[in-house]
Amino acid sequence: MKKILFALVLIPLLFTGCAKKGEEVAGADGQTFLKVTVLEDNVDLRYHPREESTLCDKKLNKGDVVYVAGLDQKESVVDGKRGYWVQVFTECEHLISPYWVFSTKIEAGKNLLPNTISFESESISENGKISVAMKDKLNKVSKHEVQVQRVADFYSFTWGPWDDGFNYSDPIGTFIFYPADKSVVRFSSIEAEQPSMWTKPSHDLKYVFADGGTSTGLRGIVVYEAVTGERLFGGSYYGSMDYPDAYYSDGKIVCVTRVYSPEDAGVSDFVANNPMPEDIKDSPLTKIVLELYEHDLVTGEEKPFGHMYAVQE
Repeated sequence: MKKILFALVLIPLLFTGCAKKGEEVAGADGQTFLKVTVLEDNVDLRYHPREESTLCDKKLNKGDVVYVAGLDQKESVVDGKRGYWVQVFTECEHLISPYWVFSTKIEAGKNLLPNTISFESESISENGKISVAMKDKLNKVSKHEVQVQRVADFYSFTWGPWDDGFNYSDPIGTFIFYPADKSVVRFSSIEAEQPSMWTKPSHDLKYVFADGGTSTGLRGIVVYEAVTGERLFGGSYYGSMDYPDAYYSDGKIVCVTRVYSPEDAGVSDFVANNPMPEDIKDSPLTKIVLELYEHDLVTGEEKPFGHMYAVQE
């Protein structure tokens, strides 16, 4: 699970013409969060920023302390009141994955407005980064570098409370950058379940894929439904695979079942009938065979998908 450390620095947050509303909390990696109290009893915690989202089995009550981590970008109406969905860490769980509550349920909620995001770079840098600007309600601008991932004819990146320089008024999620007109669009509220090398949309914009680690070997992959943010599937892939681009098509994704040595009896038929590619044969790295299966993200059905050679770094 994702962990975010807080430095012990509390800064009173003042709004013009208003009493003190919350305290800013400095994160250990340059983030800024907002410590507030809950205004009502029996406040639901949700896994995603929408009323239809799955409820957490825990509720908040009046006077409970939470830490605002970020905002949904779209204004919503809940119980007849306008506001924004707010991502929060609960007081006893603020070091792990957060939940969502509606802004009218917390102190300072009516003052929370999501910052706007725009493209600032002249181009994509050689190391695959662009500069984006966050503008708050007072037109104050902060600039940040983000790592982008190529998907079809666009690029994607994520921005959230695990990123250096993140502010609790920033929108959270996966964003799309269109180089043709240099526009930035928030695609989904999805964030990875643990520190991730990448999180990006499928090329048909139906799903969000979240990488589950940094290993060069077997790694986790989590797939979310793009609109609702609901988790659909979790599986494994291998670090050397061109993933997920070459292994996703028409709502189906290919994952790894098991890793074999080419000498293992379980893959003897495959090895006997499929010559090892020259680039793998010539590699100084350890040769392996991956057993694959295909998962249908719509029906949940799975079936074998054969084997492939790879190298183990």
